[in-house]
Order: sequence, then structure tokens, then C-alpha cells
Amino acid sequence: MSARATHRQRGAATLVVVMVLFLIMAMMAAYANRNLIFEQRIASNYYRSGIALETAEAGIDWALGKLNSGNMDALCVADGAGASSFRDRYLSIGADHTITPRLNRLTPIAACIDTAAQGLVCQCRNDGTVSSPAVAAAAQFQPMFGVALRSVNRPGVVRLQVTACTSTLSECSPAQEANAAAAGLARSVVTVDIALLSALKVPPASPLTVRDSVDLGAPGLGLHNAETSTQGLLLQSGGAYTGQTGRSTTLPGSPVRAALISSDPSLATANPMEMFAKFFGMAPGTYREQPAVRRLTCPDDCSAALQSAYAEGARMLWIDGRMNLRSNIVLGSAADPVLIISDAEAVIEGPMLINGLLYARGNVAWSNASGQPATLTGALLSEGQFVASGLVDLVYQRGVIDTLRNRRGSFVRVPSSWTDTQ
Repeated sequence: MSARATHRQRGAATLVVVMVLFLIMAMMAAYANRNLIFEQRIASNYYRSGIALETAEAGIDWALGKLNSGNMDALCVADGAGASSFRDRYLSIGADHTITPRLNRLTPIAACIDTAAQGLVCQCRNDGTVSSPAVAAAAQFQPMFGVALRSVNRPGVVRLQVTACTSTLSECSPAQEANAAAAGLARSVVTVDIALLSALKVPPASPLTVRDSVDLGAPGLGLHNAETSTQGLLLQSGGAYTGQTGRSTTLPGSPVRAALISSDPSLATANPMEMFAKFFGMAPGTYREQPAVRRLTCPDDCSAALQSAYAEGARMLWIDGRMNLRSNIVLGSAADPVLIISDAEAVIEGPMLINGLLYARGNVAWSNASGQPATLTGALLSEGQFVASGLVDLVYQRGVIDTLRNRRGSFVRVPSSWTDTQ
């Protein structure tokens, strides 16, 4: 064989080896690209699942915020003229602290979608009708969540379930599971128990509770208590009381003076912080930061601010600083009372009708020379002294106190109750 033929055979063998190497490299590149696509799909699924879970968590916080807010319209927007609050619209809270959803079902009774054009658009209809809106196409996710409330066998506790989807809820419904998977949609269902933290931990047993002294004045403060469960108690004070008692009434056949407890050592030796914690179960700074508490600042007459807040659905009102009431107002009702806390002294002048509980972190002075009634139905508590003059009546009513204790308060998460069911 010639040298030239041998060289040609060697060139053909090299070409075969090179082609085989190119084939191997092409197979390796294809395999690597396949793995890359697979990992991209996994990453995309994780991202969509994360969006769905985050949306469900946002739904929990949204629902808690609405349960602790005031009146609203059908779009879940705060509305002072709204017929009811989110809480009253969807929950029934009994006198025994039992919470029963008015619409006890797994399907959502309220929902929100985060649209690219309008932001968060929500639905809070009275009948719990939730629809999946038609949304315009966008370059970003437009997730939606729906809220459902379910009863549990625990007083003061209700179960909150939030279903979230990276698109509308109808596209992620169980009936559309195959289509949702094909479209790459993610769904998350999160459940958490929430409890009603009572607005009044320990109810007072008398219409007037004062840490210091009491001046009943003339013609005498009218203290009234016909509740046998409290033995008709009219007054509890850490100091002495003075003034006339002829206008006060207690249980039939019981002397009024026997229902007036003065120089009570449990009040006399307690400091203001201890007295507050005794009745409300927490420190003042913690209490006023509760989500259901509406804080007001009114350096002059607080009457209009209190009426406005009550009309908007607020039932736990905290006055920053001194509280002055000088207008003839009607605030609260026997069935829907109000709780008012003044962070300093309280000065009340003139006639008015209040249903609820008034707590002052200082002295209280209530005068009424008008001849018209000035009545608080519920209870009044003061960390300082109490002075009355003119026609003023404090009427203890158990129903008002029980409503504040068992039906009013802030909804909070129950620790260790969070579950992700899907």
C-alpha cells in the first residue's frame, strides 16, 4: 500500500472519531437542556405555589382586619353609613361567648382579587355571594383569595379558612383542577383558629367603682342596681364617701347604705395600673393597641367624635388625654353598648344618655344642673376620685355588662392553630 493511501485511511478514521465525539456532545447538551427545562418548571411551580400561599396569608390578615373594623359596604370599604360591620354581617356572638357563623360553609363568603389595574377589589355581600370577576390581561399575577368562617366546639373561637389562587377562584376550583394544572395555576388553602379577646375581662359588680373617695353631692347621685347576682351592690370605693344617698335604689327590702362599700382595701391599696389590669386583663398600653380599639383625640368636647366613631361601627373607644363631654347626646343602646376609656380625667357636664361602660384613668366630675336626665346605664369606673352634682344617675344593667364581656373585643389568632391543607 502506498503512503498516500495510508494517509487517506487515517483521515477517514479521524473523521469517524470526530463525528462520534460531536454526537456524544450533542446528546450531552440535549440532556443538560432537558434538565434545565425541568428545573425551570420546578422553580416556576415553587414560585406560583409561594404566590398562592402568600395570598392566603394575606387573606388571613385581611379577614382579621375586617373583623376588627367598623361598618362597611358591599365592596368591603369602610362606610359610616353602612348597614353593618364584617363581624356582625357574618358572625353571631351569643351571651355565653359562643361564636356561630351566619353562613357556616366551606365555600367563600367574602373575597378579594389583586388586579393590576385597580389594586385590591373585594366583595362582602350580606348573602355571602362571591363571584370570580373577569379581569383584564396583565404582565403580572392577579391572585384572588376567598374567606370562609366555620364553627368549632370552643367558646369564643371560630375557624377561618382562606382559599387562594394565582388567578381567579373559579379557575382553581376542584372542578377545574385538570385545566388549572395545564395552565400552571397554583392553589393554597390555609386554616387558622381565631379567638375573641374580651373587651372586659372582669365585670364590675356595681354601677360605680372608684379607687379613691366619692362625693355623691346634692341632691345626691342616683345609684341603682336591681341585679340579685350582684346583691344590689351600689358602690365600691377605696376611700370614704360623702353626700346624700336618698335617690339611690337597691334590692327590695335592702337598706341603701348596706349596698355602699367604702374604704375597700383591695381598691385602696391597688395602684392605677393594677386596677386597670384587674378589670381588663392587660396593661393600658397593650389594651389601647388592640386592633378593635378606636383611638380618639378631642381636646375640647368629645361628644361629636364619640358619636361619629360609634356611627361608624366602633364599640371600643380610647380617648387620648382628658375627656370632656358637654353635649346632650345619646350614645349606645342596651343591646349595642359602648366601652369608653379616658386616658386621663373625665369632666362631664349636662344631660346625656349613655349605654355602656366608662373608665377614667384619673378623676371624674359629673355635673348636671339642667333638670333633664343625665344617665349612664352600665357602669362607671375611676382610678381617682369621683364628684357628682345635680341630677346624675348610674344604673347597673347586667345585660350591658355581659355584652361588653362576651360579645365585644378584638379577634386574634390562636397560637399553633395554623394549617396548610393544600
